[in-house]
Amino acid sequence: MAHKLLFDNVSTRSATLNDGLVVENTETEVFAFSDATSITNESRVIDRNFTNAISSFGTGTQSGTDFPENDALQFDFGSAKTIDFVALYFNAAETDSIRIHYDDAASGNTTEFNAFTDNYAVGWNIRTFTSTSARYWIVEAASGTVDGITEIFFGSALELPVDGAGIKIEKPYNSFISSTYNNTEFSNKIDTELRTWTLPLPIVTESDKTDLELLLSDYNNLYTFVYYDDSNYHTVRLAKPLTFRQVATNTYSTSVTLQESE
Repeated sequence: MAHKLLFDNVSTRSATLNDGLVVENTETEVFAFSDATSITNESRVIDRNFTNAISSFGTGTQSGTDFPENDALQFDFGSAKTIDFVALYFNAAETDSIRIHYDDAASGNTTEFNAFTDNYAVGWNIRTFTSTSARYWIVEAASGTVDGITEIFFGSALELPVDGAGIKIEKPYNSFISSTYNNTEFSNKIDTELRTWTLPLPIVTESDKTDLELLLSDYNNLYTFVYYDDSNYHTVRLAKPLTFRQVATNTYSTSVTLQESE
């Protein structure tokens, strides 16, 4: 069973942003990125604020029917990063298309993945693709005006060496009991139906331990990321710190506890 954690383990927040245009030659099916100043507030996608969205991000002017131009946001990671997903946070539902590109040069022809057309829900939306190493990664508004993107991060999904039968899932009660000044007892029910997952990891490699330590230090319990339970994606936070126990040379065990986040 493929259980995965998806978080920013390639330092998207440290990437240099460059807004521009992707021009498509519909005859040759070749895409090219060039600088532009059409997008505003692009820095919002890496500020960890889910409220404010980038603006003016959509289908651009058309240089004839054979050369459509669309707004695009380029992430320069400074060196090649191996990536197999992009996570986009929307503060409003969206139905237009997004296309992902990558390149080893700052401008010119790109390599593109097929456009992702979907009903993007409020919250984190994950799009996966073949694992690829490149320095420049580009998010293009492939159709319409793409509204509501507040955060974007790329990464390489961390597959967890976990036995699905050993996972513990809880929906804890969140009621409390108190009393008034005349000792009348009452209870207040504040249940939110949010799940908690406890994932025992009996074998953790040195590389996986490094990624988990990055998650602990960079996210703590403050910021949300995504847990894939082999069938669905869930927005979660770390519910507890991680403790590693060495079981062999460069091999560890630990347990990851995740709290569902609204």
